[in-house]
Amino acid sequence: MRKLLSLSLTSLLLLAGCGGSGTTTTGGGGGGGDGGGGGGGGSQVIATPGPPNVETITVDGGPTQLTTTAVNTAYLTVTVCVPNTNQCQNIDHIEVDTGSIGLRILADAVTSNGTPFSLALPAVQDPTNASNVLAECLEFADGFSWGSVNAADISLPVSGESATNVTVHVIGAASAGDPNNANPSCVPPPPLVTENTVPSFGANGILGVGPFVNDCNSTGNCDPLAQVCSGGHCYPGNSATYFTCTAAPNCTQVAKGTINAQQQLPNPAVLFANDNNGVIVELPAVGASGMAPPVNGSLVFGIGTQVNNSLGSATKLEADPASGVISATLNGTTYQDSYLDSGSNANFFPTSIASCPQPNQGFLCPPATTDESATLQGTNGSVLTADFSVANANTLFMNDYAAFSNLAGNNTASNTSVDLGLSFFYGRNVFTGFENPGVSAPYFAY
Repeated sequence: MRKLLSLSLTSLLLLAGCGGSGTTTTGGGGGGGDGGGGGGGGSQVIATPGPPNVETITVDGGPTQLTTTAVNTAYLTVTVCVPNTNQCQNIDHIEVDTGSIGLRILADAVTSNGTPFSLALPAVQDPTNASNVLAECLEFADGFSWGSVNAADISLPVSGESATNVTVHVIGAASAGDPNNANPSCVPPPPLVTENTVPSFGANGILGVGPFVNDCNSTGNCDPLAQVCSGGHCYPGNSATYFTCTAAPNCTQVAKGTINAQQQLPNPAVLFANDNNGVIVELPAVGASGMAPPVNGSLVFGIGTQVNNSLGSATKLEADPASGVISATLNGTTYQDSYLDSGSNANFFPTSIASCPQPNQGFLCPPATTDESATLQGTNGSVLTADFSVANANTLFMNDYAAFSNLAGNNTASNTSVDLGLSFFYGRNVFTGFENPGVSAPYFAY
């Protein structure tokens, strides 16, 4: 689940990330041969970007539209096309998120050559009313995003992975109308925020390659849950809620049984021809003070489908097939709803460590760096140790860096989870295995 906290800092100089060769480092995790994959102890091997299955990812300060600097956010570029045409645009600074599902593009995104995102992607029709089109409200851990549901052909320019006629979410699209007027509203209650623009979202879009095949998880039917109402204001009960919209538009939550797998947003990687059963996020180790941007790594598609993506010595932690979570025991307490999530820009966990003063109050500011050690356990009984450090965020932010391995926050949103975010990914090859409904559960591994 995506969780991002912004910084009140001077913007970093943004440098474009480029490919680079396969590298070996001695950070925690790693191991495994043939240029990628692997896990467990030993050295880390980062796969070389390129065909058929390795995309460059870059951690930097974010797209130029941001008013505050991004930290610990991994980005890539996606080529988006009107289906069955050569009308295409390259959109950079798409966030890589192993905690959500689907390709989502901000309507106010700027493309790689500096022009506005302007493709006229066809709308996805309401399957029960051809005169209406679909919209979606998606709830992240830090806010709600609202926009139209459209169709696109997509490809990844470095690896060459591609899929056609993919259902995507255009966040902030004018055709979806005002999220205040949706029924129920897609404007969240405080302290959550509306994230319908690039500056509020922190990216030009998001590529959700989490453990499920679609954004309604393995059930696949998107049947709406009961609305949540407070103070005379009602919100969707689902984290992913679809709406049917008239041309005006007037948008109302769809009825039960309306949305099938063809209309809802899929995990784009599931649609790839071969490398479609999982992903590996591979980022180099980052020192105690952080690392200046750009920090380049690889997003490897597939697990055990190529010579560069074997599981190797990594330990597989199977997740709950309905929720995608594992358990984590930290400081004597077990948190049953835990997960590894590249879309979170810090390690978030319940703690008594002091939070930073404003404006960085979402992060932790211990007087000295603190070491933590969690024990992760999958539903298959496998166990892994997750060691991480917590540094003073205000001290870290004195450096104009974008990557920090010891950035952490208090998990105020949930006292039942340890969220190991991108801080934990540095120096490890972290696997997210997709569910195979009716056959195998999703899993994490490193």
